[in-house]
Amino acid sequence: MNIDEKIEDLREEFENKIKELKEEYELEKSGKWIPDYEEKYYYLSSCFEVFEDINSENIFSKKRIKYNKIFETRAEAQEYASYLKAKKEYSYEFSEEEWKNTNIIYKHYIYYDFNDKAFYIGSAEYCGRIGTIYFKTYEKAQAFIDKYKKQILKFEFGIEEE
Repeated sequence: MNIDEKIEDLREEFENKIKELKEEYELEKSGKWIPDYEEKYYYLSSCFEVFEDINSENIFSKKRIKYNKIFETRAEAQEYASYLKAKKEYSYEFSEEEWKNTNIIYKHYIYYDFNDKAFYIGSAEYCGRIGTIYFKTYEKAQAFIDKYKKQILKFEFGIEEE
């Protein structure tokens, strides 16, 4: 290997390290809890199962910590899993035909007003918002709020009520 190749290899190595450090800094700045090296953490599978792992700082741990919601305790992870299951149970996935239906079919959604510190229920007719959870009826949306207010605030807005 000649000197130019060695320099290029070192440059790439430093650039990768700088990128990794910037990503770690952004993650820390976000306020997300990050387990220390060899510290235990919990996460959910796509089927809402709670799994435990140790932060070994390998590629799997780094990606899981960066892209997933992780928890310090099994109880927190289980609470989140229960919330996601309930959200799936209460909400409704409207079909494309239902969105295009000329007879108005209201698609109800919940939102939180930070000034009033209150939940409200809105409705859409023909156009949906990406990432919004819709409910088939007003009553179903209200029942979800009534039963899961604390979890909605915690997991959707980062607000922990006492």
